[in-house]
Amino acid sequence: MKGCFLFLLLLLSFNSFCQKTISISGKLKMMAGTTLRIWKYTDNISFDRQILYKTKSKTDSSYSISIPLKETQILTVSANEFNVEMLFNPEQNYNIDLTPFSNPSQKGLFISSKDKTQNPQNELIKTYEIVSDSTLSLLFGQTNRRPTLENTKQFNSTIDKGLLKIKDNFCKDLVQSLRVHFLTMSKTIRFSSAINTYFHCEDLPLENPAFQSLVAENFQAYFQSGPPSITRYNFFAGIPDSVHFNDLLTLLSKDQELACTSIREMALLSNLYNMIREGELEPGKGYSLLREGAEKATGSFNRRLAVNLERSLSSKESGASLPDFSLITAEGNNINLSHFKGKPLHITFFSSKGLADINLLNQLTDVAHFADSLGAAKFICITTDSNKEDIRKFWNEKKYPMQLYFAPDDYELIDFFNITKFPSFLLLDAEGKLNSVAPNFPGELLLKQIIALHPTEYHQTVDPPVDPKRIPSFLQERPSKK
Repeated sequence: MKGCFLFLLLLLSFNSFCQKTISISGKLKMMAGTTLRIWKYTDNISFDRQILYKTKSKTDSSYSISIPLKETQILTVSANEFNVEMLFNPEQNYNIDLTPFSNPSQKGLFISSKDKTQNPQNELIKTYEIVSDSTLSLLFGQTNRRPTLENTKQFNSTIDKGLLKIKDNFCKDLVQSLRVHFLTMSKTIRFSSAINTYFHCEDLPLENPAFQSLVAENFQAYFQSGPPSITRYNFFAGIPDSVHFNDLLTLLSKDQELACTSIREMALLSNLYNMIREGELEPGKGYSLLREGAEKATGSFNRRLAVNLERSLSSKESGASLPDFSLITAEGNNINLSHFKGKPLHITFFSSKGLADINLLNQLTDVAHFADSLGAAKFICITTDSNKEDIRKFWNEKKYPMQLYFAPDDYELIDFFNITKFPSFLLLDAEGKLNSVAPNFPGELLLKQIIALHPTEYHQTVDPPVDPKRIPSFLQERPSKK
C-alpha cells in the first residue's frame, strides 16, 4: 500500500514538474471590463472547447494572464465575438496588444507586439504560408485531372524547402499533416504510403490538431466507401453486444492501410463518434465502445480522446439538462433560461445583422408566427454583438416576432453549446432540456419537429385545424396538376 502511495506521489510530482507556465499581458483596446478568454479544442474531432483561462480587462484596458502549458500548442484568444489563433511555447512571456479589426465581418483581433519575434501568431502564419494557395496550385492546378508526376515533385519540393525554415517541431508536424492530407486527396499516393513516408508509427504527433484532422477526415471517407474486405454497413451497422473495442481493432488490422495501432484506434474512435452522432449506431452500444476505448487504447491521447468524445456526445444528447444561463433583455434586464419553460423553445444565435441574413430570419418569422398561432413554441434570438443600440434599431424596424436577447459578456452560454459559427440553432423541450443542436433549417420540417414536442391535441392530427390564410407560403401544399 505504501509503495502504491509513493508511486502516486512521484507521479503527481512528475506531472507538476512537467507543467510549465506562460504569461500573456498587454492592452485590450476594447471597452473596460471586456471578458478575455483563452481556450483550445479538446480535439479536432468533436471540436469541443476547453476554457483555459478567463479574465476581465481593467479600467485602463490592460490584462495579465498566466496559464500552464506542457508543450507547444495552438490556443485561441477571444474577446467578445472577436478571436484569433496563436501558437504559444512553454516558459515564455508574451506582451500583446489586441484590438478588433476595422472590418466587422472579419470578427478577428489585430495583434501588435513591440518584439515581433515574440508575436505568437507570426510562427503560425509562416507555417500556413508553406502550404499556401500558390503551393496547392502546383498540385491542383489542372481542374478535374490527377496531378502528374512533375506536379507532385514540384509540390513536395516546395514543402521541403519551407520545412527547412521551420525550427519548431509542432509546426513541422502541422505542415507534414497537411502535406499528407493534400497528397492523399489528390490521389497521387495512398494514405498508408504517405504516412509511412512522412511519419513513424512509433512517434506520431497525436496531439497535433492537424494530424487529428488528417486521420479523422481520411478515415471518415474510408469507412463510408469501405476498405477492401470490410464495408461500413456490413461491419458497423448494428454492432452485436458480443463485439468489443479490441475485436473491432483486430478486424481493422486485417486491412494493411490500418497497420499502425495508434492510427487504427483514432480512426475507430472517430467513426464511432460520427456514427453515434448521426444516429447510425445505438448510443448505448456506442458509449460502451467509447468507454472500452478509454480503458484499452494503447496511448494516453487516444484514451483521453475516447473520454472527450463520450462527454461531447452526452452533453448534446436529447434530454440533456442545461445550466440555468442568464440572458439580457433588449431593455437591459437579466432573465434566466428557466423563464421559458412550459413550451418548446427555439433559440437562434447570431453575431450581427450582417451575418443573420434576411432570408433566414424571414423564414424563421413565418415558422414563429404559425407556431405562435398554435401556441406550440416560443422563439428567441440571442446576439453576441456588443453594439446593442444598432441591433435594437434593426430589430424594431424589421418587427420580428422572435424575442431579442443579448448574450452576457462572460460567453458561458456560447461556450457551453460550442457555438463556432453564426447563425446557429438549438431546440429545447417544454422542460428546458435539450432536444437537438442545430435542428432543421427554418421551414416545414422544423415546424413538424416543434409540433411533435408539443403535448396532447396537436399529436392527434397531422394538419392542425387552422385558417389557411395564416399558413406560411412555404408550408402550403402545392396545387396538384390536372
